[in-house]
Amino acid sequence: MPHLDDWKILHQLSVHLLNSEHTTRKLERVLEAINHFHGTTKALISLLDSSRARLFVRASTGLSATVVEDLSQIELGQGCCGMAFAQGRRVVVADFDTDSLFEKFRDWTQQHGIGAGYSTPMFTTAGDVLGVLTVYFDAPHIPAQHEVELTEICAGTVAAILERDSIEDQLRRERDRRDQVLRGMAEGLCVVDHDFRVLEMNATAVHINRRPVEDMIGKSHWELWPDTVDSPVGREYRRAMRERVPVQLENMWTDPEGRTGWFELSAQPIDEGLALYFRDITQRKLAQQEIEESAQRYRMLSETVSDLVWRADANGKPIGDTTSWRRYTDDWSDELRWINSVHPEDCARVQAAWKRYLAEGMPAIDSYRVRRMDGQYRHFESRAVPLRDQNGHVFEWIGTCTDTTDKIMQAEEMRLANERKDRFLAVLSHELRNPLAATSMAARLIESPATTSARAVQLGEVIQRQVGHMSRLVEDLVDMSRVTMGLVLLNKQMVDIGRIAHEAVEQIRPMMVAKRHALTLDLPLIPCQTFGDKTRLVQVLSNLLSNAARYTPGDGNISLRVVPEHDKILVEVTDNGIGIPSDAIGSIFDFYTQAERSTDRKGGGLGLGLALVKSLVEAHGGTVRVSSDGDGMGSIFSLTLPRSLS
Repeated sequence: MPHLDDWKILHQLSVHLLNSEHTTRKLERVLEAINHFHGTTKALISLLDSSRARLFVRASTGLSATVVEDLSQIELGQGCCGMAFAQGRRVVVADFDTDSLFEKFRDWTQQHGIGAGYSTPMFTTAGDVLGVLTVYFDAPHIPAQHEVELTEICAGTVAAILERDSIEDQLRRERDRRDQVLRGMAEGLCVVDHDFRVLEMNATAVHINRRPVEDMIGKSHWELWPDTVDSPVGREYRRAMRERVPVQLENMWTDPEGRTGWFELSAQPIDEGLALYFRDITQRKLAQQEIEESAQRYRMLSETVSDLVWRADANGKPIGDTTSWRRYTDDWSDELRWINSVHPEDCARVQAAWKRYLAEGMPAIDSYRVRRMDGQYRHFESRAVPLRDQNGHVFEWIGTCTDTTDKIMQAEEMRLANERKDRFLAVLSHELRNPLAATSMAARLIESPATTSARAVQLGEVIQRQVGHMSRLVEDLVDMSRVTMGLVLLNKQMVDIGRIAHEAVEQIRPMMVAKRHALTLDLPLIPCQTFGDKTRLVQVLSNLLSNAARYTPGDGNISLRVVPEHDKILVEVTDNGIGIPSDAIGSIFDFYTQAERSTDRKGGGLGLGLALVKSLVEAHGGTVRVSSDGDGMGSIFSLTLPRSLS
């Protein structure tokens, strides 16, 4: 995709090409733009010298007279230029020093400091090769895709310029010949009397009309060409006859054989009536159409790129096509005021900055929020560069607006993830420090000569408990790594959720007994089967129960309920513990949330249990969610699993 500077160059080039400059200067301007796109200084346009069957240099930049003279001797099929012309395709030489096809030119390229180059053929509207546009580089170089695309556009522009100039030169020569009747016969001539009966037609007119001359002489113009009776052509011809004034217009016409073309028509009053001249300008029209379509491609490109491309006059007022901005903001007001779509908190700052850029005439860059068509405000980065006339005065601005919201949100998400990770590492170090300290002290005491056998047994039990605690921490970390890396393997079989619930309760019962919790079980009398991994499902329910026990004060109430439904099984763990703030509900199942939820660390744990629950439940095709009325109001964790009825 073209960069912003490329847009500026293309825009300036289109402005210059509309000026009435000599063709050579227009071609040089195209080459200067080509050099800018490629970061080089050497480029040329070669055309065919049909008399010698060789190419000659029509325009060039950065090449000495000697090099131009040498390149004007290139035969068709030779060298980068001649091969591109003869084959009608782009020829790329990435390195003249190593390309065996161009070994005979190696001494010449080394002598003149040419390391690489590529030639692009230019075609007429009829599809014939008109010439070649060649770019040279000092060092080896492979053109990038956007360089090739820009060169193709410029090659088409050059072809249109040369073909249009050629046609216009021909038309000028024909107009000069019209001063003399005999020399004016190169165009179609039809003489009609005052009643518009055809008196005479020259060979060109007969050929254009594709009818024998005897079928036209003596007949009425309106009979021969009935479609002109009520058309602008007929009205202008009648005015010329009535007012005795010359008229001229253009008209598209389909001949009797079905071929359609454009003609320049003119009527000149004469004694007999009118001399009607018609000149075929189809090629000129096609050349003009090509230029217009090229401009349309520029506009379409500006609308299809992800950035919003815009133009403004020297005073900052939007000009040209504003469709992309209107479509984005849904602002279709008659007089577009872009500031109306900017966030109210940013308006004053943005307007002040824009006025400063306009006054200084310097490239502008700013960030602000813009209201999208759906009403959402999005972050934008806007860039603009001024275009100056030959006196250095700014006459226009061209810029782009880029939606950076997703990039900003991704950066914020990464920042929050890093914060959660840092807090998790702090929690992990705390969880490991205490058992390590206890284990280390017990190990030193057990080695003491004064330690009795009974005391040694007690110290061994301490070491065993602390090692067990650290083992559970390590298991949680291993489970976390497996989940995040997608390496959890499930050994699925038919299991009864009621039995799973009993095993999970047995694992957590010591914790509940220690805190004097009252546990209520509401299990179905019939089996509730699901296709799953028994060990992992026990882990899921034990994690939910341990979470409830951890965050429920002593003498609290905890319940576990299993409800069979038609095609799923509902499991609910309810407690009357500390509850969950509303702003934490959305992240409760994220990894490391424990480090944020319990700053006093009374509950313990690494904050991985609920994240593992969510991952394991989803791996079984189920869902899990949580609800809470806030601090001190307890919580309800609900999960569903697919029910197997067979």
